[in-house]
Amino acid sequence: MTALHLQGIYPPVPTFFTAEEELDLTTLEGHLQWLATNGIAGYVVLGSNGEAPHLTSEERDLVIRTAREVINQLTQSQKEEGASPPRLLLLAGCGEQSTRATVAACERAARAGADAVLVLPPFYFRGRMNGAALLAHYRTVAEHSPLPVVIYNMPANAAGLDLEASLICRLAEEHPKIIGLKDSAGNVAKLAQIVGHLTDSRPDFSVLAGSAGFLLPALAVGARGGIPALANVLPQQVCHVQRLFEAGQLEEARRLQARLVPLNTLLTATYSVAGLKAALQLLRGYGGRPRSPVLPLDDQELTNLKTALAPFFSDGEQTH
Repeated sequence: MTALHLQGIYPPVPTFFTAEEELDLTTLEGHLQWLATNGIAGYVVLGSNGEAPHLTSEERDLVIRTAREVINQLTQSQKEEGASPPRLLLLAGCGEQSTRATVAACERAARAGADAVLVLPPFYFRGRMNGAALLAHYRTVAEHSPLPVVIYNMPANAAGLDLEASLICRLAEEHPKIIGLKDSAGNVAKLAQIVGHLTDSRPDFSVLAGSAGFLLPALAVGARGGIPALANVLPQQVCHVQRLFEAGQLEEARRLQARLVPLNTLLTATYSVAGLKAALQLLRGYGGRPRSPVLPLDDQELTNLKTALAPFFSDGEQTH
């Protein structure tokens, strides 16, 4: 297995649907192709913004295969033009409520063309998901997954389950196949603790911010990039935060980070996937509705979103 080093911005892409709520793979292809022109390092499919719980196993396979085909086409096109294209990585969400089902999802993702898997902890029996259960779960997944594993910590989508820093560090030190962490909890002190603890024992382990709302603070304590929903809508700006940080232009990075926070809050904490799709509809002309039972934004919510998007329109940053 080729070692993977996660660095940069990986948009967690939506899954698009037709008016009849069938998969719209054509729109997905177009979105992936557009994102690739904006400085990203790869894609995450079948995450929270990908509405993974609302998809069948067959649909999930189709989404991964579609993303892999786009990456292959982009790579071939760049080679034909004489360029040496950077490798776009494909991560696929595979967290299920049982260890057995999670391993099976990892195996399907590997067959469909993913490079790594993103694994949310099981949370249905929340009261029994203590440290011992979670250690056993991730150990087994790491042992049997054909692909490298990225731990996904998102209490908001896991019944409040917030993985402890000590647990994450222990798993990283025990299993070289566990290559990173996507953290959406936003506890920057905990991220600093994880980075500091693993600096010597696992220098290849990548911490990734799960939201553009704290991307810069995460980078400042050692994160190597992010998987922020906002990167679907404003990929250039989100990637530019990291470029400015790496160039030592901290004041410029701080100002850009501050500009992104209000819109990011609407698209994550407030409106979730419905807001992300509505923003894409406004900016790019596609996005559509979430799959039922999630409803699209109502009129007032849409007005609020337009207000948050207005500064980017007025700056000539709109893309549609």
